[in-house]
Amino acid sequence: MKKIFRIIIISAFLTGILIPGFSYYINQQPGANITFSQEDKERRVSQYSAEAVDAYYDANYRSAINYYEEILSLDPFNLASRRSLAVIYNEKNDLVSENRELLKTAILSNQTTDIIELAISFYKLNNKQAAHYLLQNMIETEQIESQRVAYQRYYYLTKIQLELDKFSEAEENLNNLEELNINLAQVYLLRAELNQNLGNYYQAYIDLNNSYQADRTQSYLFREMALMLEKAGENVKAYQHWQRSLSFDWYRDEAEQRINYYQGRYPYLRPEEDEDERDKIDPFALEANWQEIEKLETDAEVERLRIGLSSENRTLLFQYSDPFSIVYQGKVLFSGSGRKNYLLEIDNGSLTISDGNQTVELGRLENEYQIYSEADNSSFFVYNVEYGQGYFWQDRANRQYRGNMIIKGSENNFTLINKVDLTAYLLSVVPSEIYSTWPEESLKAQAVAARSYTLSNLGRHSSDGYDLCSTVHCAAYNGVANETPRTSQAVLATRKESVFYGDQIIQAVFSSNSGGFTERSDEIWVADLPYLRGANQMKDEGFDFPLEPAMLKAWIKSNPPSYSRDYNSSSYRWQTKIPVSVIEDRTELGKIKNIEVLKRAKGGTITSLRIVGEEGSMDYNSSQIRRVLGGLRSSRFKFDSIMDSSGYLKELYIYGSGWGHNLGMDQSAAAGMAADGWDYLQIISHFYPGVEIKEYNGAN
Repeated sequence: MKKIFRIIIISAFLTGILIPGFSYYINQQPGANITFSQEDKERRVSQYSAEAVDAYYDANYRSAINYYEEILSLDPFNLASRRSLAVIYNEKNDLVSENRELLKTAILSNQTTDIIELAISFYKLNNKQAAHYLLQNMIETEQIESQRVAYQRYYYLTKIQLELDKFSEAEENLNNLEELNINLAQVYLLRAELNQNLGNYYQAYIDLNNSYQADRTQSYLFREMALMLEKAGENVKAYQHWQRSLSFDWYRDEAEQRINYYQGRYPYLRPEEDEDERDKIDPFALEANWQEIEKLETDAEVERLRIGLSSENRTLLFQYSDPFSIVYQGKVLFSGSGRKNYLLEIDNGSLTISDGNQTVELGRLENEYQIYSEADNSSFFVYNVEYGQGYFWQDRANRQYRGNMIIKGSENNFTLINKVDLTAYLLSVVPSEIYSTWPEESLKAQAVAARSYTLSNLGRHSSDGYDLCSTVHCAAYNGVANETPRTSQAVLATRKESVFYGDQIIQAVFSSNSGGFTERSDEIWVADLPYLRGANQMKDEGFDFPLEPAMLKAWIKSNPPSYSRDYNSSSYRWQTKIPVSVIEDRTELGKIKNIEVLKRAKGGTITSLRIVGEEGSMDYNSSQIRRVLGGLRSSRFKFDSIMDSSGYLKELYIYGSGWGHNLGMDQSAAAGMAADGWDYLQIISHFYPGVEIKEYNGAN
């Protein structure tokens, strides 16, 4: 009891908040002044709780608060309701009310997790002294329930000590954090902050780079790396990092300004110099790294797919495995040799091809040219092709693809399209989407899902001149290099099998990790598809979704057993810190005042979020949320808004669950189920209830 009274006295002293009549709750004995029978009270509490949950997920916060207050009037010691009430105040950005409710909860429960939540609440309100005192003096280390709870304590202690210039204490707690070996990307960021404060700027850059390597969704860190390199006097390296920041479309105005500055100061950095260097490279002397590929029978009933590989090209260097022809409207315009480099270029509105000795004009750029080989099992090799545009893994690489090429021109550039058989396409897609080392039945489930998704989405990019793109917008397609024996076997073992609901192939969407629960399609998309109704992957039957607000928060912040956790566990639960500059850069709303959740799906995925700034407010849907907050793994998360002394947002600390849109098949859970003895038919039926697996043919 001594600790409880110390919390009351210290918290009231530090905040100036005295809660009138709270001693009534401390001294009130259960059962006193009951005006309802126990059975009636329990019924009312259950009813109000269900109503509160519905109101919370719809972001009808005023109603949810009223329901929980009704519960507390019946049962003042209902800690679950008090915690849920605090969660609601947090999501409506009423941090003072959240703090008040967490203070009551900590006094009543005397539990470590509640004291830590109270301390974080004080920190969010910029009351560092109160937060530091609670974390440092009011928690006994031996009473901490889990490593994740210990991580929270040491993390916020370190942050506060850095802001209070207690650098030696911060160093000690950083060491405690590193020993836990949890979420090292964020630990590296704290280490960078410490080194920056100590003037160790190059080491701070190394720490930032380590954080990026640990979590590559943080592409916005290139700006911070550039700033640290500038302070360390590493100007050329800083220039390179401003270039990388610009390539990922971060802080565009600032990055362009710094790039121009460095190009003016160091003329050899100017693009013209780079182009001169490139001109010295003989493209026809480059060697292709060919891989031998297994011969496949073609699917006679299925037309070949058109897969968009790269767009806005002005040049293209390629080889074919065998002799090839370039054809336009049935006329052969050019014949080339196998295993020899050829360069396609634009010249004054025409498309030309060169082998280094002669150049042939093919015709107008706006035409569509077929490039194909009559040899069995032919493939082509493309140098320096872009991939992952718009994603944190964007880059360039040399790639080999089965099938043939199409060049579709426009006014001043052209698109590279791969014309490929469905099975050949899947041989690359399946290992691009799932680890080939995972259990065999999960690979078969992925093969069937990918085939169904492909067939149901043919023509998705028809306005661009092809069926599907090669990024995760459609499906990751990386060519021959990704093929593996185990995934190829899964594709061939399930050949022609597709998932049907009635007489139609379904939209068999999938994502990397659902965090333990997939959502209904009409809550994430507009379409209400009867086979996308949500699926529970938790091993504990006590998780009955939708969860109460506090239970949802605890579920996301903890690491409970689930099929989704058994494989790819780093995506199952994650944490990240988003600097406010990232949100300001993406929203262009000026200084950010607050962030509010407007709606959640049944499994907790945020489907609508409002960001309020000095220059207005904007609402974002589930897919937009991930981008505007810096490229999150998923939009199912809880967050703490850290405010500055002026009441503006300083940073957002996010606790997340899963990777992807949380619809359809959870690939990680499929692997967990397969390891537990499920076959691929059972896995498909779990994620897409009411479906049948049948052979696809031209008629259906």
